[in-house]
Amino acid sequence: MIVTRQRRKPFPVGRLVLPLVAILAIVGAFLWPPSRAAITAGPLSPIWQSLGSRFAVVAAPFHFAAQNQLIARRNHEIVTLQAQLADAQRRLAAAQSASTALKSRVQKLDAQVAQARSKAPPALVKSAASPGPFGSTAAAPGSDLAASATPNDRRVAADWAAMDPTNAAKVIQRLPVPYDAKIFSLMSASDVGAILDKLPAAFAARITQENPTLKP
Repeated sequence: MIVTRQRRKPFPVGRLVLPLVAILAIVGAFLWPPSRAAITAGPLSPIWQSLGSRFAVVAAPFHFAAQNQLIARRNHEIVTLQAQLADAQRRLAAAQSASTALKSRVQKLDAQVAQARSKAPPALVKSAASPGPFGSTAAAPGSDLAASATPNDRRVAADWAAMDPTNAAKVIQRLPVPYDAKIFSLMSASDVGAILDKLPAAFAARITQENPTLKP
């Protein structure tokens, strides 16, 4: 038996020439301005409009999907902006609350200062206004100062102990030295030492001279 090998037929390239020519002709017709004008606005315009309407119907689902994506993206941006706005409003409310609390604290301290000045004996006020770094009256024992303290004095001592030492020092410098020494006699040594460190050296020396028990 003789087996003969069949030769493979070549690909018919000629069959592709006419379709390629037709495609190129159509593309050229749309690219060349006179022919494009004749198609879209000339005698062929009804056919063009009919094909365009059918294409719009076919492409409508794709446009709808793109619109949904755009809407979803904008909704996400709106949610993000709303969250940022809510966070900013919370921070503003917290800042306003802190400012109100601080103002209330300042008003309370001012009231305490005014009350202490009104209740301080004239001799103490005169001693506080006397010149010189050590122009206070004779020192009294710390136990005597604590024994003569009133419930209001003890409340003031508790307030000073709870305050920041720097803020407490600012308030204390506005009061008579004997009154400061009296309040210090009701406070712990650690709280007094923290406040004395924030006072000017001359003012702290006057307080410790008024109440020798405050000296280290």
